[in-house]
Amino acid sequence: MTEKKVLIEAYEVAKNLDFNTIPDIVKRDIDILVDKIDKNKSIICAVVTSLLKKIENPNQDVRLHRTDFENGYSARTLDTQVTIPFFKEYFPRYANKESAFLTLATRERIKWTKSEGQNLKIRDKELKNSFLNIFEQIQEEQVDPKNYLYYLFAKLLKISKRNQKILTNSMIQSKNLEIVTIDVLIGMLQEHFNYNEKGSSRLPVISIYTIYQMLLPKFERYKKQKITSVAITYLV
Repeated sequence: MTEKKVLIEAYEVAKNLDFNTIPDIVKRDIDILVDKIDKNKSIICAVVTSLLKKIENPNQDVRLHRTDFENGYSARTLDTQVTIPFFKEYFPRYANKESAFLTLATRERIKWTKSEGQNLKIRDKELKNSFLNIFEQIQEEQVDPKNYLYYLFAKLLKISKRNQKILTNSMIQSKNLEIVTIDVLIGMLQEHFNYNEKGSSRLPVISIYTIYQMLLPKFERYKKQKITSVAITYLV
């Protein structure tokens, strides 16, 4: 099975995943990573790349993410060639432009073991611990890497659908009104804040779309123009 097929298969499984089939040890650390994804999407992509490599080659110690480690491999190459293009197609909101291995947190010559990994430039201690826990569990406790990948994709699908619903509802409301009033904007924000899960901060998207809706009719040169949802949907 090629690397891309591994990710596509995991994506298809994730669509109908029964969360009750996933061990709690997997959920615990993936939940933390997903909750903090808006500020650390490179960490998510690095994890996906590592899981992909472990599934494709079970004998590879994925904590050795560089070729200058003995028995290591080039995680950056795999990430650039496979993971990032996959994310741009299936999870564009969380895709890095080039590679997840361009930040200090992922590119430094530090093995992702529990001991050496403490030197990683990840400020959030909870995030760092969960990141390292995943590798420890896969390498030392032989937890199935597929469970991490299935659950991670299922969580990303869930928050993507929720964010798309918020955006769609906002677009429908603004299209049905000649003028977007402050009451409508307040209503949109209240609906947004009713979502208790983390990682739901999409206020800039809603705000920018609404501002454009209000401004276009005010300018003669833009009166016949329409705002497409393509660029805005890409942000969700």
